[in-house]
Amino acid sequence: MLKELIIKNIVLIKSLKIEFNKGLSVLTGETGTGKSILLDSLGLILGNRVDFSLIRKEEYEASVTALFLVPDTHPVAQILSKYNIEFENELIIRRNINSDAKSKCFINDILITRNALSEITDCLIELQGQFEDRGLLNIKTHLSLLDIFSNHNHLIEITKISFHKMVELQRKIKEAEILEKKATNDGEWIKESFNQLDLLDPQLGEEDKLNQTKLFLNNREKIFIAINQAKTIIDDELGIEDLINKLFKTFDNVKSIDRFNINQAIDIIDRIKVDAEELKSIVNSEVSEMSGDTQNIELINDRLHELRSQARKHNCTVDDLVKIKSELKLKIDKIDNNKYEIDKLQKEYEKLKIEFFSNSKLLSESRRKSAMNLSQKINEELPHLKLENANFKVQFEDLELENISERGMDRVTFLASTNTGANALPINKIASGGELSRFLLAIKVVLETVIHKRTIIFDEIDSGIGGAVANAVGIRLAKLGDNYQTMVVTHSPQVTSKGHYHYLVQKNNNENNITTNVIQLNENQKVEEIARMVSGSIITNEAREAASKLLDT
Repeated sequence: MLKELIIKNIVLIKSLKIEFNKGLSVLTGETGTGKSILLDSLGLILGNRVDFSLIRKEEYEASVTALFLVPDTHPVAQILSKYNIEFENELIIRRNINSDAKSKCFINDILITRNALSEITDCLIELQGQFEDRGLLNIKTHLSLLDIFSNHNHLIEITKISFHKMVELQRKIKEAEILEKKATNDGEWIKESFNQLDLLDPQLGEEDKLNQTKLFLNNREKIFIAINQAKTIIDDELGIEDLINKLFKTFDNVKSIDRFNINQAIDIIDRIKVDAEELKSIVNSEVSEMSGDTQNIELINDRLHELRSQARKHNCTVDDLVKIKSELKLKIDKIDNNKYEIDKLQKEYEKLKIEFFSNSKLLSESRRKSAMNLSQKINEELPHLKLENANFKVQFEDLELENISERGMDRVTFLASTNTGANALPINKIASGGELSRFLLAIKVVLETVIHKRTIIFDEIDSGIGGAVANAVGIRLAKLGDNYQTMVVTHSPQVTSKGHYHYLVQKNNNENNITTNVIQLNENQKVEEIARMVSGSIITNEAREAASKLLDT
């Protein structure tokens, strides 16, 4: 509930504090006194865009502050929690604007964004003007309003979940198809490159080994001559082997004398003998290997050429070809697997699409059932507002596949006809402002039973009506006020008379300083103001009597 509204430096308002109560509050005043200023000020609280010309002349800064009494169970508590705003049964909402074209929004002294302000105050208050392209007059809101009335949150949630799963899978399929297209373009080159490397079968360290073999083959004759010369030096008479044996026998004859140097010399000869035997074995082995070696220098050169050619192709070293080969194989496997994955994702998508359409169908059926109930309740309200021949209904259209959303497959429009047999049109197409205002009121009376504890403000809802019709509108507004804080800016004496509280907006002129002020009227003042509304600037006794009768009915 809106408890207080404090306005500073807004147009004609220097400083103003208004206290409100539960029930129906009416705001009246002559044209030009500043009723629209109050609505513009409330618009700032609602998060509307700032018109900086609202700042009072010769002032730098202006502000609007609203105090709301809010129970812990109010739906706004969940939104406040999202923004980490704590409260204890009241919210102080403030909007500051200054002539530097800057604006700040605060809730309980916590700075918030304008979008957050709009989201929060939407749960607290609705400003409904009959010609505003918002609220009930905005067709885009009709589906949400029907869903709120239907109270089928679980169906909305499962439809939303299945839709987002479907969208996410579409994204994955699209990504996979992009990869598939790219893979198809690159696939032939990848497969051909892999086949070449697979046939070549490069090995780690192969280039070094081939270079060593090439060096050997280029120097084979020189090595062969050296090995054979070494073999002759080792094996021939008076060769190394014979000389070592002679040395051993020479020292072995004096071994028994046990001289340290002689013993040491014998040990050295033993080691030399072992090394000589090993050297002989190596030389013989090399002779054997060279005799059996049939490697061809041309084949080695061809192999090196192929390896280095592939390395240039892939811009890497010869040793890296092993890794490149593995990477190409992985890419080929991925290409093959991607086709399988796309097929798998497509099948999964088809299942999710069936699930979404199934959930959407359940949601649509619930909406259609609730729409009949909503239409019945609103049509029961219309006769009370002197719209006996009018009719309200909800029109459903199936959305095209490309337009479906998390909200399902329905396009919902509130339709109305004002005369028996007349074509039903969207409610924003009703020609008569008076008829439109009554339709909006009837819808509000029904819908506000499920939109919990919002303050509803009607601007000029009585435009174009009078007499018994205006009286009926007043009665319905008072009924709405019995359950929800309701306010109406009105020029109708009939509507005014039904208010639980009456506020007069008036203009004061003190030494050419014009200001707007708002006062709450007592019973006698109510009579005078309604009499003015009945008779004009000259208030007659007859007008006062008429005002009293209106207040008594």
